[in-house]
Amino acid sequence: MKTKTKQSDIHILELSKYEKPEIKEEANKDFVSLGEDNNYYQDVIDRFVGSTTNHSAINGIVNQIYGKGLGALNASQKPDEYAQMMSIFKPKDVRCVIQDLKILGEGAFQLTYKGDKIVKATHFPRQTLRAEKCNDKGEIEAYLYHHNWTEYKTSDKLTRIPVFGKGNKKNELYIVRKYVTGFHYYSLPDYCAALPYALLEELIATYQINDCENGFSGTSIINFANGIPDKEKRENIKSNVLNKLTGANGDKVIVSFNPDKDSATTVEQIALNDAPQHYEYLSRECTSKIMLGHRITSPLLLGLRDGNGGLGSNSDEIETASLLFDNVTIKPYQNLMIEALDDILAVNDIALKLYFKTIQPLEFIDTTNAITKEQKEEETGLELSDERPELLDDEADLLLEHLKGEEITDEWELVDAREYSEDNSD
Repeated sequence: MKTKTKQSDIHILELSKYEKPEIKEEANKDFVSLGEDNNYYQDVIDRFVGSTTNHSAINGIVNQIYGKGLGALNASQKPDEYAQMMSIFKPKDVRCVIQDLKILGEGAFQLTYKGDKIVKATHFPRQTLRAEKCNDKGEIEAYLYHHNWTEYKTSDKLTRIPVFGKGNKKNELYIVRKYVTGFHYYSLPDYCAALPYALLEELIATYQINDCENGFSGTSIINFANGIPDKEKRENIKSNVLNKLTGANGDKVIVSFNPDKDSATTVEQIALNDAPQHYEYLSRECTSKIMLGHRITSPLLLGLRDGNGGLGSNSDEIETASLLFDNVTIKPYQNLMIEALDDILAVNDIALKLYFKTIQPLEFIDTTNAITKEQKEEETGLELSDERPELLDDEADLLLEHLKGEEITDEWELVDAREYSEDNSD
């Protein structure tokens, strides 16, 4: 861009850029900030809400992790312990912690004690917590709570909640998180490298909506050639123009104030050829990178087809992709959650073989390597009874043959014969 006179006053409205989160300790604060303005979690939540592909992927993964809820392989042997576990962990709380764990990279249970025993483990919104600075041993002893960190002021009083094993056994927090190399205070979500593409997908949608609604070019220039007003009037005029022509999430617009037409600002534009194809490419690239970030093994798992074939022709691909997806993506999350639940239950001396009941179709589940009955139950989510074992096909045929009775031949000697009546029905 170039101007013909130094008297022109130019204002440019630009969209914000994506930045990686910064984790920093500040001397005047007891907590450790996460991201610019201590607001990284809200940025991640915005990408969950705003990106179509990211939203669909996260919801699908959370549903797969939780499945049909918690089960225990030894529930029938330990009914009292199983009942206690179910009273401590309500399905809604477990599901909410799983969702926070997937979206934010961490989830939190608030533990309520009665005496030395835990009586309740409820979901605590992870985005409302910030880590307290470590002690001399490098341990995080507590987290600080604020209902909305975007509105936090230094005069606000923060609530300190100790972590599991560091409190007075009244109320504690158990933070479910995985280890991430180089990050001590916080664990980033496993798809954090795909967040720029989630933002790009959101911006493409916003741009296209605004373009359709306003019919206004993204590199338009507005010239006022009746002199340059004072600064306050210029700001008011610019604000009114942007609000009317571009909306709250508008495109890049140049507002130029010039003393006359001869000194008007000129803009050299490079036109974007084949714009529809360009945005189609960007959209496909965003979808691909977001699915890669979530380790989704096939677009078919999200209901997307990358070819012209019907769903039936891809049944083998769906089954293979589903098995791989379950093992490389879903099970690691389930194992992380079960380890956390085991730690909490150990306080009450409860030891159960927990698992999440799967929602996978039975035909997609590989039970060829499941040797024991318990392993089959864990893989399929179907509870198997000791009293009624499954029959093999050959065993079932033999049983049916036995129930038919044997054919009477000359080799048999008649001992007794009587007509049937209610008196001799036994």
